[in-house]
Amino acid sequence: MRMGLCSTAAAALMTAAAPAWAQTAAAVRDFDIPGGPLGPGLAAFARQSGDQILYPAELVAGRTGQPVRGQLTSPAALERLLEGSGLAFRQSRPGVFVLHDPARRAGLDDEATVLDEIIVTGTLLRGAADGPSPVVVVSRDGMDRRGHGTVADALADLSQNFGGSGNEAAIGAGADRGGGNATYASGVNLRGLGSDATLVLINGRRLAGSGNKGDFADISTIPASAVSRIDVLLDGASALYGADAVGGVVNIILRTDYDGAETRLRVGGTGDGTMQDRQIGQMFGRRWSGGSLLAVYEFNQRDALAAARRRLAGDADLRWRGGSDRRVYFSNPGNILRRDPVLGEIPDYAIPPGQDGTALSPGDFLPGQVNLSNNRAGVNILPRQTRHAGFLAWNQEIGDRLTLNADARYGRRTWDTVAPGESTVFTVTAANPHFVSPVGAGSHTIAYNFRDDLGNPASDGLAESFGATLGATVTLPGRWRLDGYLAHAAEHGEGRTTGLLNSTLLREALGAVADNPATSFSTARDGYFNPFADGSNSPSAVLDFIGSGWARSEFDTRVTTVHLQADGPLWTLPAGPLRLAVGAGFRQEDFRRKADSFTSGAVPTMGAPGKGARKVTSLFSEARIPLFSADFRRPGLERLELSLAARFEDYEDIGQTLSPKLGLLWEPRSDVLVRINYGESFRAPALREINDAPRAGPSILPRGAAQVLSMILYGGNPDLEPEEARTWTLGADWRPAFASGLRLSANGFRIAFDNRIGQPASENILTALSDPALAAFIRFIDPVNNATDRADMQAILDLPTTSLRDMFPATAYGTIVDARYVNTARVITQGVDFTAALPFALGPWAMDAGVNLTWLDRFDAQATPTSPVVSQLDRPNQPVSLRGRAHLDWAREHWSGVLGLSHVADYRDLSGRPIGSWTTFDMSLRYRPTSGPLAGTALTFNVDNLFDRDPPFYDSPAGVGYDAANADVRGRYLSLQLVRSW
Repeated sequence: MRMGLCSTAAAALMTAAAPAWAQTAAAVRDFDIPGGPLGPGLAAFARQSGDQILYPAELVAGRTGQPVRGQLTSPAALERLLEGSGLAFRQSRPGVFVLHDPARRAGLDDEATVLDEIIVTGTLLRGAADGPSPVVVVSRDGMDRRGHGTVADALADLSQNFGGSGNEAAIGAGADRGGGNATYASGVNLRGLGSDATLVLINGRRLAGSGNKGDFADISTIPASAVSRIDVLLDGASALYGADAVGGVVNIILRTDYDGAETRLRVGGTGDGTMQDRQIGQMFGRRWSGGSLLAVYEFNQRDALAAARRRLAGDADLRWRGGSDRRVYFSNPGNILRRDPVLGEIPDYAIPPGQDGTALSPGDFLPGQVNLSNNRAGVNILPRQTRHAGFLAWNQEIGDRLTLNADARYGRRTWDTVAPGESTVFTVTAANPHFVSPVGAGSHTIAYNFRDDLGNPASDGLAESFGATLGATVTLPGRWRLDGYLAHAAEHGEGRTTGLLNSTLLREALGAVADNPATSFSTARDGYFNPFADGSNSPSAVLDFIGSGWARSEFDTRVTTVHLQADGPLWTLPAGPLRLAVGAGFRQEDFRRKADSFTSGAVPTMGAPGKGARKVTSLFSEARIPLFSADFRRPGLERLELSLAARFEDYEDIGQTLSPKLGLLWEPRSDVLVRINYGESFRAPALREINDAPRAGPSILPRGAAQVLSMILYGGNPDLEPEEARTWTLGADWRPAFASGLRLSANGFRIAFDNRIGQPASENILTALSDPALAAFIRFIDPVNNATDRADMQAILDLPTTSLRDMFPATAYGTIVDARYVNTARVITQGVDFTAALPFALGPWAMDAGVNLTWLDRFDAQATPTSPVVSQLDRPNQPVSLRGRAHLDWAREHWSGVLGLSHVADYRDLSGRPIGSWTTFDMSLRYRPTSGPLAGTALTFNVDNLFDRDPPFYDSPAGVGYDAANADVRGRYLSLQLVRSW
């Protein structure tokens, strides 16, 4: 639905954080509002009345409200509250009041009362002030008070948002189980069900997918300066919004109406100066009779954060924290390997350190010793990012019945970082002039790391996002309205890595094969690669030759949508109008991906392109049936409303789906609201999950203390079926009369997510070889002694789509891991969201205390239909049982501030070792004068992780000493933001 929102230099919407309490304009309510600063008084009025109050924030600053007590209508209560304040109000529509100052000239008054069109999340109906599904609102003012510079930062505060996927900080720390975030995007992962199971909208309209699979929305290219508010619907909502709305819906509402200009400057950085970010935003708006135009531009640049500056992230030897030595035997100097019938290739001799590989003798090698390498050396925790984003919006009324609107947005983000040094196993023979054998053999297999020779490979890329909408609203007879729009969204991503090892060229430089006339390299002229040195002791021509490898990938996704909807009252019941919304939609989805590489072979390998397209047709409807209300009440039935919704979608490639939703709103008495909801949701397979070309690539995986060379198989599955989910929620809001302004809310939820599409082995890659639940995807092989295993492995290596196919011989592999897409997993999660809010006055101070907690009772997963059900709760890189945030806000005259506390409960790793809880504090201080030469200026200083607390220690197999899905290793982070309205 749509309703009005005031839009001025610093507009504020004072409503309860949970869904508002609906009523008719003439209903009588119990009010208990203490006198004092007007801002908290208006907040209490909004909560106790269920009405929306729209006004510029500076309008109420420094003004005092009168006490209001007793049974009154909303207009009478508001009039009493405003007595002596110098302000007046008008009612723009039922349940919506707009404040203004009669003493101002007419032009300024108009600025305070002109309304723009926004979307209210959780219902398709106008006039519905709330719904059975819980909604959390992140306001513009809340973002400014916390000093958030990006949409992702604002959503990270929510206890329901899990950081294990779609999180750039999780990629290099082994915490991103999905592995699809190729462009270091920022997604949203409600309930921990995956970024692909959270639907992200902008002004109620879909974004194109991002990432390797094009299956989640990248919010990093959305200009934070343009955000009006963010609605987070904590419920499955496919009946309202279609596919992907399983864990919930995030609707980012952008400003569409502004008169004047606003400039934003922000600088931030870690407390030790190792990383900084800079942001500039500029907004221009013009309003005229019946229309408006808005333009926003934002620039953001952030430095990389090197792992070397955070020992928990940069030192794989975790014994200094009481953990394990996670360094690997792919090292420099390297290790000579031998074949173990159980463990595969294991170190036998260490190449001695402190020599240059030119004068070794057989007795110099170190039997039984192992050289180790820090695989975290030289990498980044976060990449360097540069972002440009813009937004343009236009609205115009045409006569009394027609309104046209259009908007466009564009974002471009570039990134660069460094990858871990290349590691491999290769065979060196007596043909290499540096060859020495400790046992007189004619060849040896060596485990080696090339970082000292080639450095860390460099990675860079870009992500572009575009969206445009053209819409119209027509007022129909009988209080009905017709809304329609045409929308197009597109995402483009590129990634490149240079300085990679080419395994074919390495064999030539080792002398393992004769000089290839197809290359310009000659061992007689350019020399040989020396694998026996401590450090690098090979000619530069050799290093340039073997380090000339590269990899490149590119993807494009597009979504074009046509939407038509009508809504209005169908007929009048004793308790009020029965309202109905009906509509239809059409959506065209396209996906294209290609990947090229030069990591094996004498010429680049052009990967098989993956592409797909489909058309989706939908029909949907929602009805709200009032059974009891303030005008038609009974004992225990102050209000009772039934909500019904359904959506039918026809996919040309996977068939048809029907998603119903049933909800109930019940007020047994005036201070209690109960919400009950049941819904069915779905997620259609992403186009890449269906159409991705088969391919394979090697990886070194842990199995206990051993490191096993594994071949991982990837690819799409044309037989995939939609994921399906059933969601139940039961919640209540209580506004006890004995505590003025106090609101308590609890919302229980249960989500049963079936037929989950995934890559179970890939998503748990660090435990894949040791987790019995993943045994169906793991094949242990012995290619040295088993001819069938050797032939199967060689057949994979002979495929042109196998990357690094010359890097390791077939006999070096110990496992084949099947990471292709399948309908396997079943996930069941249940828990309770709890919120509490209490605004109060403390002398001249306006205070507001609140808490938001999520407690998970269950997060069970079943990898395959025959696998056991395993609890994933309180495990690394998975959701934890308790996380939350508490805050205390204060305001006095021109000053305001926030003191916050964030908490993640303790849990255990897979071995049962405890991972401690993590509690951090944050604070902000804002100065915003309402008069004088600085009127219209706001200066905000913010500190996250006030006491610079390290994350709790986790002995990760990836060699990282913390769980990046549940903690942040940046440390204390400070920011200063200046906002000036002109």
